[in-house]
Order: sequence, then structure tokens, then C-alpha cells
Amino acid sequence: MEEHYGNEDELGGEILNIVSKCVKCRFCFSQCPVYEVSNGWVTQGASGITQALYYGIKFNCIDKALRDILMRCTTCRSCEIICERLMAGVTLVDAIKKGRQLLMEAGIDPIREQQKVLESLQTLGNPYGKQPLKRTTWAEGLDLKRLDLAPDDVSVLYYVGCTPSYDDRVQNVARSIAGILKKVGVAFGILEMEKSSGDTALVMGERGLFEDLAKKNMISFEKSGIQTILTTSPHDFNSFLKNYPEDIRKINIAHYTQFVAGLVDKGRLSFKQELNRKVTYHDPCYLGKHNGIYDEPRKLLKAIPGLELVEMERTRESSLCCGGGGGRMWVDFDEATHLAEVRVREAMDTGAQILATACPFCLIQFEDAVKTLDREDTFVVRDVSELLFEAMGPEL
Repeated sequence: MEEHYGNEDELGGEILNIVSKCVKCRFCFSQCPVYEVSNGWVTQGASGITQALYYGIKFNCIDKALRDILMRCTTCRSCEIICERLMAGVTLVDAIKKGRQLLMEAGIDPIREQQKVLESLQTLGNPYGKQPLKRTTWAEGLDLKRLDLAPDDVSVLYYVGCTPSYDDRVQNVARSIAGILKKVGVAFGILEMEKSSGDTALVMGERGLFEDLAKKNMISFEKSGIQTILTTSPHDFNSFLKNYPEDIRKINIAHYTQFVAGLVDKGRLSFKQELNRKVTYHDPCYLGKHNGIYDEPRKLLKAIPGLELVEMERTRESSLCCGGGGGRMWVDFDEATHLAEVRVREAMDTGAQILATACPFCLIQFEDAVKTLDREDTFVVRDVSELLFEAMGPEL
């Protein structure tokens, strides 16, 4: 008979009910990216982290030491995938996210750098401390419709997201996606007053802030009358799809790679130049492991004339996390090596000159790793959209 815990704290009880299903087989350790670079600390493997959470609740030790353990998790979901295949199918990532929420409710703040992120989300609607009025400067000169400022019959919203809006490097991804949509004649628009999806707040345990941002976004979506939302980030895509209020189900949610792959199927993309290079593709965790989207990005890369796609040894469900998920983008943990550096070496081992991905966090992590490894002259990181736009001809 399945055991249920009637903890006086409902959230704590939910966590205990999840973690008690773990049989401590440790198979998840073989797949956990954090354990791979953690110098073998048992509390850094997936079930090790959740066992620390289990005993923290049982012995009422909800403190900063537990926080530092929980916040190391990238939430990549590798542990859950192997548990589904071999054991009980324990939702370990779900338990960890609930544990972070429990920390918040107990008054334990996130790590200092993460706290600044949450404060910025609360006051400015983005995690970067940037002024909201500068959110659409990346789109200057592109003549894009602002669906929240003027009524229009446009049904497709390109939800840009915070990192492509504010990060100097990733802004080129937003311009590439917008450029592709314009070239093929898709009627779309953006939001002048776009706010964070709230995913960053939710994954750090600040559920109240997430719900506030979600409510504001839902109002914008409903006023705009859109029927389809395209996202740059897999994290925003996942949050809209799985964490937002039921009303969002009236809207078709798609990651841009899904949408553009559909355009390829319809023969709507035309290319003006060949990219005679070798590329390998990294599966972002929140696109692949969380949502099963593996084929569409590869279809796009294979459609580009002259581009040769080669695969890394660890790919698809076995892809190694870049290390930036789960709120880790803003914290530099003391680990044996950075996950992004491990992954870039794996990419270079294929003989590719380009590492392609479809996630802003992955792009930033990998470019930093290439710089650290001093390989900028021979190896580059690109978003799939950038390669597509280059092959289509950059002029609009």
C-alpha cells in the first residue's frame, strides 16, 4: 500500500509523498549533470538532493544549507527520464521545485544573486535590472506591429522573452526570428509592454511572483486577441504550456522551431546561399527532455543548403545540460568544471565548426565556455534561427 504523509504543512506533505517513492537505487546519479561535476558529493546527485530535502522536512531543518543543496539542481529532468525507464518514475524535479517554494514560505531567501533577480522581476518585469522602456530597442528599424498598443487582425504573437530583449548577443536571435517570419510573409506582432513569463521566479520557488506575472501576461494576451504564441526560449514555452492558467489553452503555444519547421514542410522557406560547414546540435533541456521536441530543430538545420549535421555522443534524451537552468544562470557554483565547457568539448570532438542550439541560456553558456577554452577563432556557437536567416539572405 502506498504511504501518504499527513504533514501539517501541506506543501511539505506533498514533497514527502513524492520523495518517499524513491528506492535509493542511485541510477539517477549516472545521468545527473550536477553530480558529474560535483566532485562526487552524494548530496549533489538527483536522489541525494531529494533525500536531503526529505530529511530536512522530517527533522525541521529548512535552512540555508538545504537551500544551497536544492539550488544546485539544473532541473534538466535527466533523473526523471531514467527513473521512468528503470524504476518507479519518481518526479524528483517536481519535488525539488516544491522544496524551493517551501524554503520561500519558511522565510529562507534564495542565494544573494538570485534575490537580486527576483527583486528585478518584481519591480521591472525582467531579471536583468533593465528599464522596461528599452525592452523593444532590439526591434528598431524592423517595422514590427505592437499588438498591445493598437488593435490589429494579426493572430500570431512573437513572445520575445527577457534574454533576447536585453542581452546584446541574444538580441540577434530575436532579429533573426523576426526576419524569418517577415521573409516568409507571416503576419505577426510583438508586445511593447511584454513582461517576463515568470518562469525564473517559479523555478526559484517564488510562486506568488510567478502568478502575478502570469496574470499580467494573460491580460495582455487576451486584449491582443492572438491565437498563436511563438517563443524564443524553451523555458517560456514550457511555462506557458504547463504552468499558466487554463485559459491559455485557448491559444496555440509553439516554440519557434516548431512553427518554422511547419513552414519548411509547406515549402515556404527559400535559401539564397549555402553554408558549407559542419554543425552539431545541442538539445536544450526544456525543449527536449521536458517537452519531447527533438526532430524539428534538426529538420531546420538539414534544410539549410551545404550544412552538414553531425551528432554528439550524448544527444536527445541523453543530452548533457548546459548548466544554466533551474536559476543557475545567475549563480557561479564551486564545481570541478563548468558543464558548458564539458559540452563544448563534446561538440568539438565531432569535428564540427558550429555548435547550434535553440535556447538563449544555452547560447550564453556555450559562448562563455568557448571563450574560456580559447577556441573563438575555430569554433562558434549559433542559434538555429541565426543559421536559417543567414542562409535565407540577411536583407529584408
